[in-house]
Amino acid sequence: MRILIGALGLALLAGCASMNEKRADGPARSFSSAKPVDSLAECVLFAWQNQSLMGAHYGASIQPLADGGRTVISTGEVEFADFRGSNSGTEVGLYFQSGLMDWRKNRRIEAVNSCL
Repeated sequence: MRILIGALGLALLAGCASMNEKRADGPARSFSSAKPVDSLAECVLFAWQNQSLMGAHYGASIQPLADGGRTVISTGEVEFADFRGSNSGTEVGLYFQSGLMDWRKNRRIEAVNSCL
């Protein structure tokens, strides 16, 4: 029984792509803003933290990107947004794990749009 549960857990984890794998596939949505990276990333962070999804609030955090910029990431890496500086302000790439319901994606997109 333990082996079966362990195998099931590994099978579930195998279906989730890493953040770098998602980045290699390209963003699900892209946005541009004249706002600076830090203020835009913080706005999205607070919007995601304050968002209620089916009556629950899910955690989100912010971390630096290795090549400059910021990433806002939800708990469990279900969705994340990369913020990179550009000549005109900030470029945003929004990424989702596969199998995520459209209503949740749309709520996250709305939160990003509200900060642009």
